[in-house]
Amino acid sequence: MRRWIRKGWAWCLGNPLLASGTFLFALCLLLAVLVPVCAPYSYAEQNAGFRNAGSSVSHLFGTDKFGRDIFVRVWYGAGISLLVGMGSCLICGVTGTLWGSVAGYRGGRLDMLLMRIADVIDAVPSLLYVILIMLAFEANAGSVVLGICISGWTGLARVVRGEIQRLKMQEFCTAARLAGARTGRILCAHLLPNAAGPIIVNLTFLAPKAIFTEAFLSFVGVGIAAPAASLGTLIQDARSQMLLYPSQMLYPILVLCVLLLSLHLIGEGVERRVAGRKKTR
Repeated sequence: MRRWIRKGWAWCLGNPLLASGTFLFALCLLLAVLVPVCAPYSYAEQNAGFRNAGSSVSHLFGTDKFGRDIFVRVWYGAGISLLVGMGSCLICGVTGTLWGSVAGYRGGRLDMLLMRIADVIDAVPSLLYVILIMLAFEANAGSVVLGICISGWTGLARVVRGEIQRLKMQEFCTAARLAGARTGRILCAHLLPNAAGPIIVNLTFLAPKAIFTEAFLSFVGVGIAAPAASLGTLIQDARSQMLLYPSQMLYPILVLCVLLLSLHLIGEGVERRVAGRKKTR
């Protein structure tokens, strides 16, 4: 564990984009976990006597039209957005890596079949998948993740396929085959570690895409159902109060922007680090 921590710290040193993105993301994650648990108010608790209250010591972001604490709701919504982003990133990452590595290593008819299946799945807009899943099942975070993951892995699969096709022609891969290594070992021990850079870069950009998709769907009214609230839901709820109480919309927008910015900074930082390593080889 300490070894991984030291390696992660070394990666951040000398890379201000990666360091700042990691700090912002860690801060958002910490608040999203602790605020809903430690706050004296529930995200769904209503109080008619404190409707549309401004910012104060007891309510840092004020309250909404039902008297619910916006600070708690914003960070509860950030937690849902992070769950959607990280869950989609994990599922799409595993699926795309396995699909692309098998297609790239085997080649031939299997490669043609697998990639044509990916093309057919990718031909339908991802938002349509999400909307259909949300209408067919319960409107919750799991449905959003499932809808995003139906086609979200196809881009990564193409990247992994191209990297595996390039690396399997290298001398180290030929030596492993001549030594009698099995296909699984060649992929896991030789090819995928050498293709880790592009894979990680693409994974870091999957999370903000998923978060923005969920926020957009919640904003247009087909997202996560009440009483649960994502950042997009909070922005949509505050739209009717925008002229009288603009801060109710401003706070969730700012948190969403900071969250997306942190993930994009991490992705850009990782991309520059990987590009720098390639130049030094």
